[in-house]
Amino acid sequence: MASTDARRLAILEALRDSKTIRVADLSRQFGVSEVSIRRDLAKLEQYGLLRRVHGGAIGNPTVPPNHSFDERLRRRAEEKRRIGKAAAALVQPGDSIILDSGTTVLQVAREIAARSEQPEQFTVITSSLPAFRELAGSRNLSLIILGGVFLPDYQTLVGPQTLANLSALHADKLFLGSDGLSFSHGVTTRSLLEAEVSKAMVRAATEIIVVCDSKKIGTVGFTSVVPLSQVHRLVTDTEAPEPFVNELRSLGVEVILA
Repeated sequence: MASTDARRLAILEALRDSKTIRVADLSRQFGVSEVSIRRDLAKLEQYGLLRRVHGGAIGNPTVPPNHSFDERLRRRAEEKRRIGKAAAALVQPGDSIILDSGTTVLQVAREIAARSEQPEQFTVITSSLPAFRELAGSRNLSLIILGGVFLPDYQTLVGPQTLANLSALHADKLFLGSDGLSFSHGVTTRSLLEAEVSKAMVRAATEIIVVCDSKKIGTVGFTSVVPLSQVHRLVTDTEAPEPFVNELRSLGVEVILA
């Protein structure tokens, strides 16, 4: 996990708690120079996550809240269910797969769990606690839960331990969630810590399969995970914009509309 990314995430959390932060205080808290803190604030302002003022920064009221996992799960539930079913159909007996965090990936886990009575054996690796709970009762798979620090907003595990565990593993397929999908920034997410884990998952997998609903297309999250040119398949819903789908297919990416 990059220390700079971790520090910037901590700065955002401090801002959420106190509404106003000072450069001098942050410099003492993190043990870095005020120049480094000003650089952090400039980058966070560039992303629209705060507004710099003399001596520090204040919160940006235009930044949308990060809704709870359960609330995100209820949004576009039918589209996510269809995406999950189509994505789960890509899993073959003998596969080793990684399940990223996120509500759409959770639907993939649910569809896999529904196949638990079928005589097929495969391995699932995940940092997502909801996905782990869905699959814990399945008898036809080997289930590996990655250790780490619990991130409540995303119901997932992150941090150095998660990255170290992933570095020793390899999988045939990764089912990768997304908070945004664009040609300019690729697959993006809101969380720096989650992004570090997702990047490690990308490195550990042979095939990258992105699963997200069409409302994420054309939006950009806080930080990038992987360029679209490195994605092998996108599973999304039938409302996906045709120009986007056509352009993606021209890059050699298979697009499945569920």
